[in-house]
Formats: sequence, structure tokens, C-alpha cells
Amino acid sequence: MRILRVKVDGFGRLRGEYRFPADRLALVVDDNESGKSTLVAALQAGLYGLDDDRRKDRVLTPLERYRPWESGAYRVELELEEGGETYTVKRDFAAGRMEVWNARGQDVTEEFRAGKEEFPVGQKLLGLTAAEFEKCALVRQHDLDGVVPADEKARRGSTLQARLEAAVDTRTGDANASEALGALDQALRHYNCAELETTLKVENAVKQLELKRDAGLTELHALEQEFQAASREALELGDLEEREQTLREAIQRVDSRRKAAMAGEWRRQLEEHERHAAELGQLRAEMESLEHAARLPHNAEGELRETVARYLEAKRNLDSLGTRRAEEREKQRRSAEAELAQVSAFRGLTAEEADRCVALAADLRRLAEEDRRLRDDAFRSRDRIAARGFDPERIQALTQRFGALAAEQQKTLRDQADLALAFQTEVAGLERVRTECSEALRAIDQLRAGRKLPGFVLLALGLFAALGGGLAVALGMTSQLFTYLLIGGLLVAAGGVVLLIQGINARSDERGEALRKLAQAQHRLNLLREQRARSELELDQLADRLRYRDRIELVREWNEYARLLQENEPALKADARLAELREQRQQAQDQARALLARAGGGEPEPAALEQAANAIRRALAAQEKLASLEGDDGSWAEEQRRLSDLVEDLERRAIGIVESVGLRYDKATDWSGHIKQVSERLRDTERHRMLKLELIPRLERRLLSEERVREFKAQLEELGNAPAPAETAGGLELEKEVEQKRVELERVQKQREDLRVALGSRTDRYYQQRPALVENIERASAARDRAQRFKQAVELARETLLAVSRDTHQRWMDFLNERAGKLLAAIGVNLGPLRFGEDLDFSVTLENGQQVVRPRADLHLSAGTRDQLYLAVRVAVSEYLSRGDVRLPLLLDDPLATSDDDRARAAFRLLAEEVSREHQVILMTCHRARFEALKSSDPDLFAQRVQWLDARGAALERAAG
Repeated sequence: MRILRVKVDGFGRLRGEYRFPADRLALVVDDNESGKSTLVAALQAGLYGLDDDRRKDRVLTPLERYRPWESGAYRVELELEEGGETYTVKRDFAAGRMEVWNARGQDVTEEFRAGKEEFPVGQKLLGLTAAEFEKCALVRQHDLDGVVPADEKARRGSTLQARLEAAVDTRTGDANASEALGALDQALRHYNCAELETTLKVENAVKQLELKRDAGLTELHALEQEFQAASREALELGDLEEREQTLREAIQRVDSRRKAAMAGEWRRQLEEHERHAAELGQLRAEMESLEHAARLPHNAEGELRETVARYLEAKRNLDSLGTRRAEEREKQRRSAEAELAQVSAFRGLTAEEADRCVALAADLRRLAEEDRRLRDDAFRSRDRIAARGFDPERIQALTQRFGALAAEQQKTLRDQADLALAFQTEVAGLERVRTECSEALRAIDQLRAGRKLPGFVLLALGLFAALGGGLAVALGMTSQLFTYLLIGGLLVAAGGVVLLIQGINARSDERGEALRKLAQAQHRLNLLREQRARSELELDQLADRLRYRDRIELVREWNEYARLLQENEPALKADARLAELREQRQQAQDQARALLARAGGGEPEPAALEQAANAIRRALAAQEKLASLEGDDGSWAEEQRRLSDLVEDLERRAIGIVESVGLRYDKATDWSGHIKQVSERLRDTERHRMLKLELIPRLERRLLSEERVREFKAQLEELGNAPAPAETAGGLELEKEVEQKRVELERVQKQREDLRVALGSRTDRYYQQRPALVENIERASAARDRAQRFKQAVELARETLLAVSRDTHQRWMDFLNERAGKLLAAIGVNLGPLRFGEDLDFSVTLENGQQVVRPRADLHLSAGTRDQLYLAVRVAVSEYLSRGDVRLPLLLDDPLATSDDDRARAAFRLLAEEVSREHQVILMTCHRARFEALKSSDPDLFAQRVQWLDARGAALERAAG
């Protein structure tokens, strides 16, 4: 695609018509803030429009940003050529209108519609979205690295990778592997299952269909089992009807028997009532005769027996106390002496020494455990190093070579990478300062020259006029014209002097500040280069001393040695800690040996130390026990007094119990006789209590009430004193039997009714639900089979497309690797090969042969080299995307601002001679002096391949020559 013309009727500060050549590089040159970047934005707006979405740009949207500075129209008209067809794109941003016309005067706007109100002409013609166009074909200053986002997630989400794949696939067909894979994955994630009435993952659809089928089979099996059980329930229903009829007949028979048996039962109850009444009178008479024993304590005998038993036991303990005291003391003395004899070797040691033995044993165990752990760690660390392919002989050789170096020499080698990175970073900043200061000085000199030239002209004219008038007056010419000529000449000369002074002093402060910064930057650069030279000299001397070919080989082997030290650091730390542990263990063993020597010696092992501590404590305990046995027996005397008091107290309590029942205590009678007397006295009390609380109340409860007696007698008179039946069952039993059979009858009736209702519902449910269940099971099985076949087909297609995608990635990665490397070599950038990945990220090989990833390369490289690298990447991507019929135009906004003169000249020649033959290249710059120097040094290139354009006001005009 070629941009032929753009007409701007108000776009920021820009206004006018601009024409671009189709076969040569268009070089647009003007000062800063003259509208070059706005022109680039206008070209992009003509292709893609302006976004007015405040959700993306909350502060200022692009539509608001480029509104005209002056009141008036807000329009852009763009004339394009693509595929032999010429299009005119008209966008009125103020009215929100957009039109596209072809060369035949036909309105083809609808061909470019992509939404309700969106007309991305660039996407239709180039196949790139606005974001993709900015990443490869639109290069703004300080935005060169936009083709590869720094964030990995942003790289993965970029669609430029898909465009590269599309460029590959377009040469072999119309397929796009990534889009096809995305469509297949989308189909797997959004499988529309009519049976489930939802859209879900195909795996979940298969599982839910299987669950639905299994649930239907389970329900069908349960329904069939329920139907089979219905036949058995029909037989059970007949049995229940027969059982109901049998119960009805039995109730009638039992009811007739019950009525006949009631009379006998009433007679029996009346006879028992009369017998219980007579017995109750006898018991009440006996209770009155025993009334005198009612006030005696009923538990006196038990208390007396318990008290006497305790009294006799305490008296026996008191009598045997002395004998037991002597035996116990002798037994304890023999035990303590035997214990002391066993540990006699430890009698002179103290409890603190026992604690010290335990502490030393714990320390020895801890040191042994840590020693074993550190040895295992060191072995595993060395094993890992060997497993990673490090040669032990190589490690030993590097250690012998670099380990003998002085600390200062090792620090010099260790700081090389950081010094190189700091040098590159600071040099890049200083170079940028130098460039800015040089440009500022050049602009100031141009400004001064522009002001001094009129001053020289006015001064010369004024001097000539004043000289002529003065000569005429001196020669005596009295004409007033010569006087005016003299005065006017002096005034013009004075004006020329004023202009000269203003030109000489114009922006003097800025020029002085720029000269000061330039001098400081140059001085700092000289210091850095001297420091770098001294460091390189030291490295060269050290390389010669160590017999290396050059310092690069020295630094490479030092880096390898540093990496080995880092890998082997755990083993070295473990060895150092093992040496400390050996010293600590030796100290602990010496202390333990000294302690054991006082007890007869022994090996300084933890077990021996713990045994010694135990023996010391046993000896101390035995000595304390013997000392306590030699003291007074105050505890035994206290025990004797306690037992004597207990004997006296128990004797007084037993006498009190005997006297409480009305008896008198006799010392001549033993305690068993007293207990017998109390027992005989308490029998009357127990009999009175039993009569009052048990026997008489029991008989009273058995008596019938007077109302009940009158009722029974009245019923017997009604029955006519009929004789009782011969059977033994009473009326109550018959009544209970009738009640039981009625309850059973009700249960059978309820069970029969429930069974009849359940049998009917089960039969109806079986014939109603079975056809629908069979149909659902068949539909679920068929849907599951369809889903499985669909999944297998998609997975097969996905595997095939993955193979195609891998081949596609490899093709555009190989092209970008080769093409970007050639472009960098043509510019003069001395870097190794580039290696692109699938996410468009890449790695760079530096001058020292080290391959680094892109983020680290950004830190290592200078600003100019970094911008040249990203320019080459953008050009390579644009060329690859243009390998079909569509050729991308390249809009470059001062991409060589940070490059030095040599590389800028090489890059410009590459763009003009090679790139512009295939692509339309529009290069914007404010560095007029640099490109004028390029033009003077290579006029043939500018005459044949470059169109020089000066931005002046509202139009771009071709410069002369």
C-alpha cells in the first residue's frame, strides 16, 4: 500500500496538504514542535480513525487530544493506492462522518465497515489492527521497543504473532494455525448439547450425559423391581383380607366369654377385700402394742458394729506401732547402704557435676548429629555439581589458578560485569547529553548567524551612506540631501550595530549552559575511558600473568570459576562448619574425660556420661536417706498420739450408742454381748417401722373402695348370681384380649388399605414412566456417543494443526533471525545472532560471546545500539508481513536520534537503497544539519532514492536540488 496524499483541514496545530513520493524515501525535515509527530498521528487517524472511549483514556482521549488549535474544521483526507486501486478516505472527526471513494467516483464506504460505527480502512487493506500497525509499521521516537512488550503476559496476548502465522499460511493456503487452534479449543469449551439444554465443555458434557444415562438406568431398574414387588404385594393383600375376617370372628367369641366371666371376677375381688380387711385389723393392733419402741434409732446396731470394729483396729495398730517403727528403720538403712555401696566410686561428686555430665552428653549427641548432617549435605552438593557435568579436574584447576590470586585482583575480576554495565549505562547517558548539547549549540549558532547577517548588511550600508554624506559635506557641498544621507547612514549603521550585538548575545545563557554541560560530559567521558583503559590494562596484565590469550578468555574462565564457587558454596560452608564442630567436639570430650577421671575413668561417650550422672544422683540420694534415718523419730511419736486419741474417741462413741437405746454399759461384758443386746432391743423398732411403712399401707392399697364394693354388689344382683364359667381366664384377661384383637384388627385394616393404594400407584407409575425412561436413556446414550466422537475428531484435528503451527512458528522465526541479523550488520551494529521465540521475544549475543535475553540486553546495550536493534526488528517484521501482495508503509518518527553519525549514515542508506524499494518509507526528523551533511557527502543517493521535504506552514514542498 502507498500513501499518495494527505489533506489536513485542522488536526492539532497541523493544517494543509501533503504529498509523498511512491518510489523513493520521503525525508520530512523541520524543527521540533513543528507538527511532524502530529502528521504521523494524522496519517494513522486517516487509516484507523480516532478512539473516543473514556474507559481506556480517562484523562484525554485521542479524539480530544488532536482537536484543532484554532477554531475550524476537524477533518483529514487521505489518498491511498493498493492493488491497482486508488482510494480517497475522508474523515470528519467533528461531525463523526467517514467516507471512502474509489478512483471511479464510487462510494465504497460500506466495504470497510467493521462494526456499527467503525471503519478501519488500514485493517481492511493491510490486514493489521491499529495496535499491530503501531508495533511494526509505525515507529515513534523513544517507542522503538513497542514491537516486543516487556511484560510476558502482554507478549502472549499480542495478536502480532497470529499475523506472522497468517503471513506464513497465506503463502501455502488460507489457513491460520493459531486461529484454527483457537476455534477448536473454543468448540471443545463451548459444546452445545441439546439433551442437556446448555453449552459447556465437551468433557463435562460426556460426564453429565453418562450420569444422566446411569441415573435413568438406575431409575428404570428400581421401577422394574418395584413392579415385580407389586405381584408379591397382591398375594399379601389377599392374606390380609382373610386375616381381617378371622379377627372379626375371634372378637365376637371372646366378647361373649368376657361377659360370662365378669361375675366370677367380681365375687373373687369381694372375697379378697373381706380377707384383707380382717388382716389389716390384726396388724394395726400389733403396731399399737409396739408403740414404745418407735422412738429408738433404727441404725444404732450398724453404727455400733462399725464403731467397735474401728475401735478394735485402732487399738491393735497402737499396740504394734513400736515394733513396726524399728523394723522399718532397719530396712531403710540396709537399702540405703546397699545403694551407696553400688555407687561408691561417685561419692565425692556433686549434683552440679551430674548436671554437667548430662549437658556434655547432650552436646556430644548434638555435635555428632550435626556432623553427620553436614557431611551428607556436602556429599549431596558435590554429587549435584558432578551431575550437572562439571569436571572435578576442571574445578580443581580453576581453584588452583584463581584461588591463589590476591584479594584486590579477585575483586577486579568480580566487579568487571558490574563495571561494564555501569560504563555502558553512563556512557549512553553522557552521549545523549552530548548530542542534546551539540544540537542546542548548533541551533543557537544558526539563530545567531540569522541575526548577525542583517546586522552586517545594515552596518555596511550605513557606513557607506555616512561616508558618502560626510565626504560631500567635507567638500563643501551644501545640499540638504547629503546631510540627510550622513544622518541616515549613521542611524542605519547604529541599527546594524544593535543587530550585531543582539546576534552575538542571543541565548548566551543557554549557550553557556550547553557548553558547560558539553565540557562536563566530555570530561566525564574521558575519565570513564581512562578508567576503562586502566581496568583493561590490569586485566591484560593479569591475563599475561596467568597465560591467557586475552582478557576476554580470562573473564570467561573467571565467570566459570565464580559460577562453580556459587554452585559449590554449600559444600564449602559445610566443610568450614565441620572444622568448627571438630574443635567443639574435642573440647567437650576433654571436659567429659576430666569428669569421668574423678570417678574411675571411662570413654567420653554420651551413654557413659549419662550413666555417670545417674550414679552421682543415686549416691547423693543414698547419703541423704542415711542422714535422715539418723535424726529424731518425731513422726512416729505423732502417729502414736494420733492413734491413742482415736482409740479414746471411738470408745466414747460406742458407749454413747449403747446408752442411746436404753441399755447400760458394763465393762465386764465384751463388745459382742453389747451388740447382741442392742440387736434384740432394735427388733421391736424394726417391726414397728415395717408395720407402719410397709405392711399396713400395702394392705390398705389392696382394699377396694366403698363405691367399688357397692358397684360390684349391684352388678352381681343384676346378673342374678350366675355361676362362673369353668375356664380359669378372668374378665380382665378377656377384656385385654378383646382390646388386643381390636388393635390388631385396626392394624390389619390400615395395612390392607395402604397396601391397596400403594399397589395401585406402583402399577400406574410403572406403565406411565417406563416408556419415557427408556427413551431418555437411549437419547442420553446417543448424545454421549456423539459428544465422544466430536471430542475425538476435534483432538485429531488439533494434533494435526499443532504440527502445522510448530512448522509455521519455525518459518517466521527463521526469517526474523536471519533478516534482523543482516539489517544490523548493514547498519554496523557488532552483535551476534538473534534468536526469536514463539512469543516474539528474542535473545542477543553480545561482543564477548555471551547470549543474554532481551531485558538484560536493554541494560547492557547503549541507547543508540538498542534503538538500532529494535528498528531492525520492526523492519524485519514489516517485511515478513509484506511478503504477500500487500506492502506495509513505514512511518518513522526520528528513529536515528540516538545513533552516532556513522551508524545513522549506514541505517539511512539501508532504508533509502533497500527498504524503500519494497516499502513506502516516510522518515520524520528534526536533525537538519545531520541530514544536510549526509546529503553533501552522498548527493547521488539523495538524487536517486530520497525526496527531501521541508515542512513550512501548511504544505510540504520539495527542496531545491
